[in-house]
Amino acid sequence: MSTTTYDNICFADNPIVHLKVGAKAILYHVHKGLIHESSPFFRAAFTGGFKENSGSINLVEDDAEVFGHVVQWLYRGKLETLSKVEAHTDYDCWMKLFQLYVLADKYCILPLKNAVMDLLFQTHDLRKNNKDTETHKPPQENCITYVYENTASGSQLRRFLVTYYVWHIELDWFSESSTTEWLETIPAFGAELTKAFASRATGASSPFHDRLSFNESIRE
Repeated sequence: MSTTTYDNICFADNPIVHLKVGAKAILYHVHKGLIHESSPFFRAAFTGGFKENSGSINLVEDDAEVFGHVVQWLYRGKLETLSKVEAHTDYDCWMKLFQLYVLADKYCILPLKNAVMDLLFQTHDLRKNNKDTETHKPPQENCITYVYENTASGSQLRRFLVTYYVWHIELDWFSESSTTEWLETIPAFGAELTKAFASRATGASSPFHDRLSFNESIRE
């Protein structure tokens, strides 16, 4: 799993910044040097010409629970709670991972994006190795809609979903009338599925065979 450490950060006498997250303004206290080192967004917010450089920032649009996993990762370098994949791979687990990836993308925390991607592959492996398909379902339509509404074209998270659905689910799903109706509501996903199916038809293997290609390149 992707991890990160910040050996050059001295926590002694390192000021604390305050992040108020979500509609209820849940308060997180984080060492300034740590969040500066992890995210260009927060580095600019707390050092630039914004009012946030006073040491406090409001993140009203973010989910406080999901942001808690960001803070956990900042200090521990791993996602201990989510690494258990919630013991199953139902809607809640997929959605939590997608929400965390989107949040890491929003704040440009590339190592965290890679850590979440690792967990997505672990979740996929659990489903592939478990015959109880009713419990271990692939990402459902509402999860896919969320991803496409909150990511840009070219996102590795979109690529993960397209690969999953073209190479790693029962193709009977595509023949269902409800599937056709739903795909009409999310044309970007449908277009990418078509392109991937064309690639599969020419004999291309699943991109999942090269899992590192789904990771972000991080400059040291």
